[in-house]
Amino acid sequence: MNAVDLDYALLRRLSRGDHGAMAELMARHQDRVYRLALRLLRQPQEAEDASQEVFLKAYLNAQRFVPSSTVAAWLNRITANHCLNLLRSRARRKEVSWDDLETTSHAADGAVMATDSGNPLNHLTGQECAAGLQAALSALPENQRQALVLKRFGDFSYQEIGEMLGVSPAAVDGLIKRARQKLRQALRDYSEG
Repeated sequence: MNAVDLDYALLRRLSRGDHGAMAELMARHQDRVYRLALRLLRQPQEAEDASQEVFLKAYLNAQRFVPSSTVAAWLNRITANHCLNLLRSRARRKEVSWDDLETTSHAADGAVMATDSGNPLNHLTGQECAAGLQAALSALPENQRQALVLKRFGDFSYQEIGEMLGVSPAAVDGLIKRARQKLRQALRDYSEG
């Protein structure tokens, strides 16, 4: 039995109340769900809690799963939607923080800049780079920040991001382009100031 068929079988067993199927499903997908949650939330404890909640949602909704996509893609969507809701809640409480970026390498590796030659981060130390990136990301409109994070760290397609954010793939493209432009300009301003 291949991996996709095994996942479908686990969900069928789960929808019939087989709790052993939940343990198997978690064993197969927990690492990936946690990594995505960590990329979106940037806080290990919060990502761990979110992962548990994702599997609880999967358990409660196993009967609604329609095999038009893989179980892995379904879990990715649940994870991204759950994490986006947490980020929105955090933003409403004015607690959005990018302080705990793991390293500055995510910014310096070209994720934000189109080319290294014009990269304003080249002139900053690691700590300055992290501070500049934090300020620039925090200043982005929420929808642009979410689209950029989902694409960069969640590796979702524009179609998937559009479904999560409730916009078209073309709108996602525009959000990401505008976010990158704003980040470039903000980081240039930061490095010059």
